[in-house]
Amino acid sequence: GVKVNTADFQRGGFSEDDALEVAAMLEAEGIDLLELSGGTYERAAMFDEPTRASTVAREAFFLDQAERVRQRVRTPLMLTGGFRTREGMQAALTGGAVDVIGLARPLAVEPDLCRRLLDGTAERAAAIELATGVAQVDAMLTGSWYQVQLDRIADGRGADPGVWRISALTWYLRDLFLGGGHGR
Repeated sequence: GVKVNTADFQRGGFSEDDALEVAAMLEAEGIDLLELSGGTYERAAMFDEPTRASTVAREAFFLDQAERVRQRVRTPLMLTGGFRTREGMQAALTGGAVDVIGLARPLAVEPDLCRRLLDGTAERAAAIELATGVAQVDAMLTGSWYQVQLDRIADGRGADPGVWRISALTWYLRDLFLGGGHGR
């Protein structure tokens, strides 16, 4: 499989139309799975791009783009970005736009979420509120908070949703300016 970002949110950068062309070329090469995401969806927020009501209602940040890709290719599609409820995931799958749901951030906090969604003991991912109201700070904070969770899991300590936001932001800034391999 190959992962393709649907856009990079940079002026003159990789566009949705570019993603369609790449998807068609990859299908011609015979790939067995194409994963679609949007890179970092916080980029849109950083540029004050509003989130469509349809996107909020359907959860998936890039479902509209996946539907466009589906019209162009028959390769199995995986969509990652924004899914939080079993209902939203089922709707995307049964709607035919995608064949596989990708989960990233929810699994950083709940590594067993997939099992619980499938066996019916969970209906949704845990709601983690990290917003400060400042888009640029929120983008850094959110990414670093989830990275801290992944680092904790990798170190055998398990996720800790109680990690303070300021600790995660401090980690991000330290790593940004001093390096150190994601706080390790």
